[in-house]
Amino acid sequence: MPGLISQTLKAGERCQEPRFPALSIFRARKVESGMSFITVESLTKVFGSGSERQRVLKGIDLSIEEGEIFGVIGVSGAGKSTLIRCINRLEAPDSGRITVAGRDILSLRENDLRKARMEMGMIFQSFNLLSSRTAYGNVAFPLEVAGLPKPKIRERVMSLLDMVGLADKADSHPSKLSGGQMQRVGIARALANEPKLLLSDEATSSLDPQSTQGILELIARLQKALKLTVLLITHEMKVITGICDRVAVLDQGRIVEEGRVLDVFTDPKEPATKGFVEEVLKSGGPMLPDGYKPKGRMLRLRFQGEVVSEPLLSDLAALHSVKAVILQAQVDRIKGEPFATMLLDLIGEPRDLGSATDYLTGLGVRVEGITAHAS
Repeated sequence: MPGLISQTLKAGERCQEPRFPALSIFRARKVESGMSFITVESLTKVFGSGSERQRVLKGIDLSIEEGEIFGVIGVSGAGKSTLIRCINRLEAPDSGRITVAGRDILSLRENDLRKARMEMGMIFQSFNLLSSRTAYGNVAFPLEVAGLPKPKIRERVMSLLDMVGLADKADSHPSKLSGGQMQRVGIARALANEPKLLLSDEATSSLDPQSTQGILELIARLQKALKLTVLLITHEMKVITGICDRVAVLDQGRIVEEGRVLDVFTDPKEPATKGFVEEVLKSGGPMLPDGYKPKGRMLRLRFQGEVVSEPLLSDLAALHSVKAVILQAQVDRIKGEPFATMLLDLIGEPRDLGSATDYLTGLGVRVEGITAHAS
């Protein structure tokens, strides 16, 4: 029989209050007006000592609002996993401050820290499932640790498995599940104690593209239905553009850029950010055909929203007497909003090229002149 939460997700109704209350140090604390749900201040973390000493986090400052999906992106070794493990105190930082719902995580004693971790669900890259337990047993494990009675555990576990689309796999062991299915079990387990915060540590990096898309869609649905705050770390920009509201770019232990995903993606400032954006754009194909010789002015256009559906090139030809050779074009979606990139060879008289560029800028199109060897 489908549980309460799965019925909510299917029917789109408002999610009701938790029916299986766990020990709580966060739920009783309301986030004061103007206070972020998660605040990280001047966080540092050092591994090793002497000649092996390595500063992994170098003064991280971060604010995450209640109810948003916040992404942290960085290459391998940037400090992403260390950051998320500091937030739930699996790693002890060397200095700095972390608050969740107004509570100082770093000052918690062992008992309160254990309670706090019960309200921070975590999804792992390698799934971290117990091979000796079935899907049901893995989801039930944190509830058994919390001391819930068996009837409550069964009701909760079956509701969760139904919610992630695995009610028919309750008796299957991890060895009988696909990677996507194992991660769905991991998500169900992370939600067992009804956390307010969901931490995702490269949850899709071991999955194929189809499974990745399914997991991202599931996280987005759960976040909305259960009013979760989600902190997601990844090295893939497409994961960020798929479901995140805001993003921070982590490079060599420092936050180098932060903002709304749409703003950061469409107008990256830092080299690290530009590298991630270019990775997405190149996935649409090569930027320039081999051996192409420009006939006019090479321009890269980036635009979003309603402008994507406008006949820009027809208007340019009609209003400004220029012709455009389309060398590359791609349309993506960022949180459902269309975003387009286009590489043009714009041909015409210098004065007409200038007026055409001004026209595009006036429409909110970001226009960037590039050289023929750009890729």
